[in-house]
Amino acid sequence: MSRPQDEGKGTSALAPGVSDLEDLFREYHPRVYAYVRYRVADVSEAEDLTSEILERALTYLASYDAHKGAFSTWLFRIAHNAYVNYVKRQQRRAPYQVDLNEGVEDLVANGPDPEQVLVQREAKMHLLGCLNTLPARQQEILTLRFAGQLTNREIASVLKMNERTVSVYILRALRKLRQQLTGGEVE
Repeated sequence: MSRPQDEGKGTSALAPGVSDLEDLFREYHPRVYAYVRYRVADVSEAEDLTSEILERALTYLASYDAHKGAFSTWLFRIAHNAYVNYVKRQQRRAPYQVDLNEGVEDLVANGPDPEQVLVQREAKMHLLGCLNTLPARQQEILTLRFAGQLTNREIASVLKMNERTVSVYILRALRKLRQQLTGGEVE
């Protein structure tokens, strides 16, 4: 078995030990968690879902084919599917609602100046509130782009869309967000 190939990285043999798997986990865990955290309001549920995603990736690692795309694309396809399943489970339990006051603290960097931390927290809450007003598809694409740090090509592959369509979705979503954040008109 070989280590998954990703953007600009060569392949290396997966050692019998866990070191390469640990490296993969360290490399992708923050990106996957950020993607999930932007989509799931509850911190513990976001952590559980992130673990579920990484566990699935580990379970199906042998099925990864570098000829079909980058490892990050494969991994975020798993993350996207897991999130969709999570939302379906939540909808069966109760209507899905995001409490913007719950768990936002871990999204904001701690700063030495309490006033600045408060301003940042309010700005983050306002941004998340504006993000939640966008259509679900635009929310998903922006989350993959900025939280997941995927390229437009990778997002297109994950969501099975045309790359230009992804670009248009991002452009329109950012314009809407800019309008909401500044109170101005869309260009």
